[in-house]
Amino acid sequence: MHFYTARQPILNRKQRVVAFELLFRDSHNNCFPVDVPDNVATAKILINSYMSMDIEDMTEGKPALINFPSSLLKEYLVHILPYKNMVVEVLETVEPNDENFAILRQLFHQGYYLALDDFIYSPAWDRFLPFFKLIKIDIIATPLVKIAHLLPLFRRYKAKLLAEKVETMADFLQAKELGFDYFQGYFFYKPEIVIGNEIESSQPFLMSIYSEVMRPNFSYQKLETYFTQDMDLTYKLLRFVNSSYFEHVQDISSIKQAMIFLGEDQLRKFVSLIVIAELNPNKPPVLIQNTMIRARLCEVVAKVMRLDKLADAAFLMGLFSTLDAILDRPMDRVLRSLPLAPEINNALLHQQGELGQCFALAIAYMEGDWDYVTAAVNRHQINAQELTFKCNQVYLWLTEYQRFAAPKVG
Repeated sequence: MHFYTARQPILNRKQRVVAFELLFRDSHNNCFPVDVPDNVATAKILINSYMSMDIEDMTEGKPALINFPSSLLKEYLVHILPYKNMVVEVLETVEPNDENFAILRQLFHQGYYLALDDFIYSPAWDRFLPFFKLIKIDIIATPLVKIAHLLPLFRRYKAKLLAEKVETMADFLQAKELGFDYFQGYFFYKPEIVIGNEIESSQPFLMSIYSEVMRPNFSYQKLETYFTQDMDLTYKLLRFVNSSYFEHVQDISSIKQAMIFLGEDQLRKFVSLIVIAELNPNKPPVLIQNTMIRARLCEVVAKVMRLDKLADAAFLMGLFSTLDAILDRPMDRVLRSLPLAPEINNALLHQQGELGQCFALAIAYMEGDWDYVTAAVNRHQINAQELTFKCNQVYLWLTEYQRFAAPKVG
């Protein structure tokens, strides 16, 4: 499944690109869908940028400006994202009240780079101005001649000024003469569509996870069960854990370890963000189903090889073994974005180590390469009847998975 995001460059006074604003799109049409609420649009941008692909690729390593409506600020979902190289654009719909003052003050002291989007001045904003490092002025909605007298006020708080919707050379020269620092508009660049591939998710599992994680004393064991049955959510979980927001003491080798690493609050915010974005509710495609079989078979093979301590790692190995095909990216690049243990990476990239042997046997079983299976059974002294029984159980499990994941009718 494709996802779409637009990016529009932001230039400095020398007309060099210094940042990109990320804009939500839902198709090749380069315009904002009128029927999509602001909070959903922002949630999808965050998921696409931080959890489905590398935001550094999308912005060429430059800062990303992302719109935040009042609802996402109030739910503190911005706190789950790294503050480095992200500019939080506070939408013009956010009111200058006491609640938002407390939220923005906290973000400011935590190190977030805050910007006021499409800013129209009123004295109610005066106490907020020290929090903002960037003020964006829509020079079509608010012509330059009407705001020239306010520029010294903004400068007093050392805020940088950005003129957006610059459409002519005259606009650029006038804004530059007034002292604007940055510029954005069709005169320089129109928004450019960025297309990425994302793994499809199963809505029933997503809602089960959401229901469980919102309980006061949720069960990590139940959550792990749900996550192991939805590849998309597991992939996004590990991408999130591997974001620059977190510092790792050790690599992640199981889903439960990733959840415990996050803790209850961060895990709830992560799930909430994905629910807001309303991931694809359709039944997983054949590729995802085959991947789920791989994951379960790898887990089973590890156990029959008496490598029980590696069973969780084997599941993750199988789960992510087709990501290169799903995301249309080389496997080594995909793995760089995930905090997987070295033995998993080694197995997926080089088919080496004990996990590599598990993976080779699981694939041979799936493909009916019985000569390899027989040789592996003898080499590793595996109980052939136990292997057959447990692998057959995996296919029975898939039937139950499909029944549960299918959309309900009626």
